[in-house]
Amino acid sequence: MTKRISIIFIVLFFCFCQTSRNEDVKKIIKKWQGREILIPDEIIFKTLGRDTVYTHLWEKTYKIFTYIDSIGCSSCQLGLTDWKKLINICQQQKIDLEFVFVVHSSDFEHFDNDVILYDFDYPIIYDYHNRFNKLNKFPPIPYSTFLLDTDFHVGKSALIF
Repeated sequence: MTKRISIIFIVLFFCFCQTSRNEDVKKIIKKWQGREILIPDEIIFKTLGRDTVYTHLWEKTYKIFTYIDSIGCSSCQLGLTDWKKLINICQQQKIDLEFVFVVHSSDFEHFDNDVILYDFDYPIIYDYHNRFNKLNKFPPIPYSTFLLDTDFHVGKSALIF
């Protein structure tokens, strides 16, 4: 009997947590819809760990913007291999979509090594002073990837996980 009660309790607990999480996600989406992502005056692009000039950021109609901070492994959170695959598909299909990666890390040297290891040759904005988050106050990491329009506004139902 005690075993059954424990199992029921565990199932109810997970159902409650999932419902609570869904409500949190709904609140985040509602808060961010239509909101403009502010860009600091000075941004530094790097490709494969080296400074680079990147002017294509403002040319495309749509942008997928993702912000990663220094909590945990930045390169793991960024999912470089998966992003690289998606970027290649979009470029092959000539989709009017730009990818904007912003990283604030406590260990950029380690991050550079991972970028080189994964051969991620797409420009990344290195946010040394966490200016993006100070300007925008992003939600927690699993919810800090957005689909943006031309004017850097978060689209309707455009929060991506």
